[in-house]
This record gives sequence, structure tokens and C-alpha cells, in this order.
Amino acid sequence: MKKKIIFGILIVILLITGSEVRYHMPSFLIRQAKGYINKESEKLETSEEQQLTEEDFLTVSGRDIVNANGDKITFEGVNIGGWLIQEYWMSPVEGDKDVKQWTNLETLQVLEERFGTEKMKELTDTYEDNWITEEDIQNIAAKGCNVIRMPFWYRNFMSYSDGTWIDDNLDKNPGFQKLDWVIEKAGKYGMYVILDMHGCPGGQSTDHCSGSARKSKLFHSEVRKKAMEKLWIEIAKRYKDNPTVAAYDIMNEPETYKGDVESDPRNKLYDRMITAIRKVDKRHIIAVEGIWSLEVLPKPYETSWDNVIYEVHSYGDNPENYCDTIEQYSRYYNIPVYIGEFSDMRILEKCRKLKISYTFWGYKGMINGDNRWFMYATNDFTSVDVNNDPYWLIKLKWGKCLRTQYFSANEEILKYWN
Repeated sequence: MKKKIIFGILIVILLITGSEVRYHMPSFLIRQAKGYINKESEKLETSEEQQLTEEDFLTVSGRDIVNANGDKITFEGVNIGGWLIQEYWMSPVEGDKDVKQWTNLETLQVLEERFGTEKMKELTDTYEDNWITEEDIQNIAAKGCNVIRMPFWYRNFMSYSDGTWIDDNLDKNPGFQKLDWVIEKAGKYGMYVILDMHGCPGGQSTDHCSGSARKSKLFHSEVRKKAMEKLWIEIAKRYKDNPTVAAYDIMNEPETYKGDVESDPRNKLYDRMITAIRKVDKRHIIAVEGIWSLEVLPKPYETSWDNVIYEVHSYGDNPENYCDTIEQYSRYYNIPVYIGEFSDMRILEKCRKLKISYTFWGYKGMINGDNRWFMYATNDFTSVDVNNDPYWLIKLKWGKCLRTQYFSANEEILKYWN
């Protein structure tokens, strides 16, 4: 009731006083109030429904990805980053000022300590319900994308890195509910989904993008490896016959290793997860990341892995040389290679020329003066101060003002799509 009264007052002020008062009001309140007056600030495109079916189920054939009819499919899509796992540089969140790379785990810990578990969940639900909606999925399809790479992390499903489910009834588990939703919506509009475990239990690297407070505890903890295995098994069980799921991307950007390929803990963990997944799902493609180089992965003929694609990410590489090298590797070893993340549109152009699968990073986010990262961007965020903002204000900041209609279309990026 209090929230409705606040919005009512804001709307009256906006209608009566115009720009003079708007100048003195916080930007997120202006956008939230305007949302009740004009819901079409940034017109998103719509797409006709074209449901994926069993004939669209994907597998690997040599160096190609093919559907059930044998038609070759090249992934052309985008990452929906910042939705199921927040990243400080692109998400409307502020933590401690003296922490350089604030992580999603710290946000959850602070909110839970301040407001309790249930209210913490209410706040994250509010954020997730507004950052991405069905209109966004339609819009992505209308741009000509045929795939979404969907970053998620273990905390969508588990309360702790020991593998404790948030809800033992997996149909009511919020992580599975979110994946069910995006898979259903993507399939409805004719797009595939690559399920990307962006943050593993304990953290697979010290980088903020794994979510785990700049700690990498996964590789040295059997408990956390079992939790990761447990999660992948349940994901594979749930979606084993779903044609919308294109691939399981086992582990995003794990920490680098300076030893040989055979002793690399990343490859040992990949092998363990592939073995676990194949016990319940023999059909779906599995993506294995070399991150910046394919040379850190075992040669395809040296493994027992089947129906696998190799994945790399490209930031700061020479597009011509990088893509040529990937294409040559794919031909020589007869395996599909996919660029899961990049921000240089010259990579996209070269991928299209060579028919290399790709997903651009990313769909939406904060811009901070750098317009190369997102299709839709804004520098007009008023971020949540997780340590000081009251509950009602966090819920307001993570409300409808976060919808993509209030972001600006980045034409420098969007011109490369339909």
C-alpha cells in the first residue's frame, strides 16, 4: 500500500510540475513513475511464435552441429548476462567501497543478514522478474538470434556450496523454475538455449564473474565437486529430452593452469562432469571451455568424450587471426568450435563469414561510457546500496524501472542484427 501511495504522489508531481521537479528527483524514481504513465519508452520488437520440436534436437556430426533432419545449424545469439548471476560492473548493485570486485555472493549474504532469508529471496525475485521478461525473449528472437546463452550459478538452486537445495522439491526450486521459464519462452519463439554454469560451488576462479567473493575453492574440495556434479545431474535429468536445450556449458572461465594438459584440474573436472551427465542424458551436446585458447584442452581424439563442442571466449584478440585459427582447429580435429563470449563486432562479422557459432556479450547492462558490451544499455542507473538502502528502496530500485524499455537501444551494436 505504501508503495502505491509513493507512486501515486510521484505521478501527480510529474504530471503537474513537469521538468522542473524532475530535475531534482532521483533518476530511477522518474523512470519508475513514468512507467505507470508511458510503458512504451523503448519499443521492443515482437516475434511470431515458432515452437521448436523434436526435429530441432541438436547433436554433433563431425565438425558440424546438426538437427534431427541433418540440417547444419550455426549458433548466432547473445548472452543474457546479469540476470541469474549479477556482475558488479554491469548490474545495478553497489557493495563495500573498498572492495574492487563486489560479487553476487556478498550481495546475498548482506541482504540475508540485514533482512532475513525470505526477504532476501523476495528482493532477488523482484530483480529477476524485471531484468528479463517475455518481451525480451521475443525481442531477441526478432533480432534474428537463434540461440541464447544462459549464465546461471549454483546459488540459484542451492543455499550453500555443500549442495543443500533451496527447496528439495525441485519443481518449486527457484533455479529450476527460472530455467524452465527461459527454456519454455525461448523454444516458443524458435530459439535454443545453452545452459552455462557461470558460477560453480565454491568458485571456479577468483574472478567476480563466478560469483564467489574472489575465492576459488572448487578444485580442492570434494564436497563442492559433488555439489556441482549433483546440480548437473539434476539439470540433465530434467531437460534430457528437451529440444530447446542446445548444450550444457559445464563451467564458465575456470582459473588458468600452467601445467600440462593431462594434469590440468579443469580437464579432470570436465571429464568427471561429462561422465556424470552421460549417465542420465546421452543426447545433448556438452560444451567444454578452453577459455582463451584451445591448446589447454585435450586433443579430441585423446578423449572418450562424445557429442562435445569446444568453446573459447575472445576479448582483445585480433579478429582475423583468432577466427582463422579456430576455423583451422575445427577442420583439423573435426570438432565444432564455438565462441561463447566476445564484445568486438569484428569477431561477429568474421564468424558469419566462416560460419563459426557465436554468442555476443551481452543483451543489456550498465554502460559506464563504454558502448561495446550491450544491445541495450544505460548510464542512468541508481544502483542498490546493499549495505545501507532500506528494504522498500531496494525493491523499488530493482522494480519495473529495470525493464529494457527504459534502456537505450545501442545502434552501434544492433545494426549488426535484423
